[in-house]
Amino acid sequence: MNRKSSIQTVIIFVVIGILAIGLTSCKLPASTGPESTSDGFPVPGGSEATSSGINVSTFATQTAQALLPIVNSSATPSSTTPSSATQAEQNPTAYPVPVETNVPSGPTPTEAAIVYVTATPGGPPAEYTLQSGEYPYCIARRFDVDITELLSINELTTSSLTSPGEVLKIPQTGNPFIGERTLKPHPDYYKIQSGDTLGSIACSFGDISPDMIALQNHLSGNSFSPGDVILIP
Repeated sequence: MNRKSSIQTVIIFVVIGILAIGLTSCKLPASTGPESTSDGFPVPGGSEATSSGINVSTFATQTAQALLPIVNSSATPSSTTPSSATQAEQNPTAYPVPVETNVPSGPTPTEAAIVYVTATPGGPPAEYTLQSGEYPYCIARRFDVDITELLSINELTTSSLTSPGEVLKIPQTGNPFIGERTLKPHPDYYKIQSGDTLGSIACSFGDISPDMIALQNHLSGNSFSPGDVILIP
């Protein structure tokens, strides 16, 4: 019996020792957890919140980074990526940005060298001799005079026929031509057609005279041929 009692006593002490060790381990601070190594894997002794011995914060961060999309360096930058202009403002020497300039339009070098002749200022002549291809409306438009007055003082009507060499009196009242004087925009180039004369070409443009066309192109009368190109000032 004494021997049995001794064995029971030893067993009781062993059980008590085991319980004591268990209670001691339960007294560790709740905030103490696994430590983290430099490579992000949890080791005992860390201060971050854990779950089942694994560092939850570190694991979540690594998971989020693994889920990030792979960025193609050749792709177009998103709206959150600083533009080259913004980068240039931060570091002007590293990101030169071309400056937009407005280049004015103008004549070509050849056209820029052309000097256009201009009419001598002054009123219309007192009279004018019609040339080939000219008619009263053409003269009224050219000299900017009232067509009704021009027809009246020359005893003509809208249906009257005139011929080259006929002398017309030009009104001096200062009343302008009623209507559009310029029939074609100019300066411009004109290709001579069969039957053209300086008078007919001038009348087709409206407010330019045959003398001005001849002077601009160094012509003597109708000294041109079909297919020639002349400049209308």
